[in-house]
Amino acid sequence: MVICSVINRSFVSKEKANMKAIILILLVALTFAACKKGGVGPYQSQGVIIGVFSGLCPKDLRCGGVEITIKDDPTKNPPPFYYIDTALTQLGISANAKFPINVSLNWKHDTTSTYYIIVTSLKVD
Repeated sequence: MVICSVINRSFVSKEKANMKAIILILLVALTFAACKKGGVGPYQSQGVIIGVFSGLCPKDLRCGGVEITIKDDPTKNPPPFYYIDTALTQLGISANAKFPINVSLNWKHDTTSTYYIIVTSLKVD
């Protein structure tokens, strides 16, 4: 009877050790699976760069830039498109790119002008 008891305890302790190892491996795997790949996460908006406006403006008036439409713009009464006050190349897009260009982006309103936005991150789709 004593021998059976010792064998039972040995078997149970091996089972517990195996279970602990399996749980530890699962936790490590889940931790790696939860990590994001790349730097910038999900984008808040989808948009379409429709062109570049480089017209002449009065000296004190700000105008021109990359024209973009924002899909599902949450702004109350949004304009049909916004301007981004930067060159295409500064957005990581070739100056010779063909329009329209579908993009994912994070952005905020430029407080100095109703029709301008500030792009904080952008990815060409």
